[in-house]
Amino acid sequence: MKNIYLYPKVFPCENPYINDLEKSLEGPFHVVNEMPTGKGVLNLFRFIFRADIFYFNWIESLTSKRFGKIQVLFFVFFAGLVKALGKKIVWTLHNQYSHDKEKSAWVDFMFWFMFRCSNLIITHSMTGIDFAQEKYPASVKKVKYFIHPLKEFINTDPIPDRSYDFLIWGTIWPYKGVVEFLDFIKASGKADTLRVLIVGKCINEKMKEELDNHMTPGAVHMDEFLDINEIANLAAKSRFILFTYRPESILSSGSLMDSIRMGSIIIGPRVGAFKDLSDEVFIKTYDTFDEILSINDIDNGEIESVKTIMKNFCEGNSW
Repeated sequence: MKNIYLYPKVFPCENPYINDLEKSLEGPFHVVNEMPTGKGVLNLFRFIFRADIFYFNWIESLTSKRFGKIQVLFFVFFAGLVKALGKKIVWTLHNQYSHDKEKSAWVDFMFWFMFRCSNLIITHSMTGIDFAQEKYPASVKKVKYFIHPLKEFINTDPIPDRSYDFLIWGTIWPYKGVVEFLDFIKASGKADTLRVLIVGKCINEKMKEELDNHMTPGAVHMDEFLDINEIANLAAKSRFILFTYRPESILSSGSLMDSIRMGSIIIGPRVGAFKDLSDEVFIKTYDTFDEILSINDIDNGEIESVKTIMKNFCEGNSW
C-alpha cells in the first residue's frame, strides 16, 4: 500500500472536496497526514520520508496565503527534494487561474512550476486538457480527465408553484458575476418580473455593499450560510439553478456537481464542466446573459421530468 500526503488539510475548516477525496483514497492508499494543520507548506517537510505520493489541490493559490511568497520558495525547495528522492507529485487542476488572486507573476509561476514538476495532473473538465495544450504543451501528456465525482442524490418534495425563477447559491465572489447579472436584468427591463434568489455570504463587506447596491426589485439575498439540504429545498422552489460565472478561470465546479444532486435544471456559461455536460438534458448553457431569458421559457413539466435522469447520473458517477 502506498502512503499519500493530501493537500490541503487546513485547520480549522476543511474543504468538502478534500474530505470526499480522502475517503475515496483510503483503502488503495494510506493518507499519512490524518490531522488538519495551520502550518502551511512547512508541514510537508514532516512527511518527506513518510509519503510516497504528494497530492496537491489549489496549491497554485499559495501566494494568497499568509507569507505566501515565502511559502512558494519553501514549496519549490520541497518539490526538488521530492523529485530527488524519487517520490511522485500529483496535482488536480481545478481552475485555469486562481479565483482569489489577481493576475500576478507569482501565480503564473506556480502554474508553470506545477505543470513542470507534477508526475500526474488530474482535471475535471476537458477544457483543462485544452488549457494545457495551449499554455504548457510539453506537459499535456501528464493531464488526465476524470469527471468530478458526485455524492448521493438529494430527494425533495415536488412544488408545483415555484417561488423563484433563478437560484444562485454559494459564497459570493467577484468571479461569480452575480453583480453583472443583476445589472443585465435591470438593462433588460425585467427587474420587476424576474425572481432571483441569491443565497450565500459575501466574501467581505465591500462585496456585500456592491451586491446590495445592485439588487433588483425581484431579487432577494439571503445573507447566510445554509447546508446542502437547506439549499436543495430552496432549489425545489426555483425553476432553475443559475451560475453566472465569469468564464476566464472556470474549469470544474464542485457547486455544479452539488447542484446536479438537487434535481433542478442548471443554467451555466458554456465553458469548462458546464460545456462538458451540455449534452445532458439537465444542463443548459449560454454564451451571453441574453440567452438565459430564452432558456427561462421552459415549462415546469419538463423541469420536473429530468429528476430521474439526474439521480441516475449521480449514481453512475459517485466517489
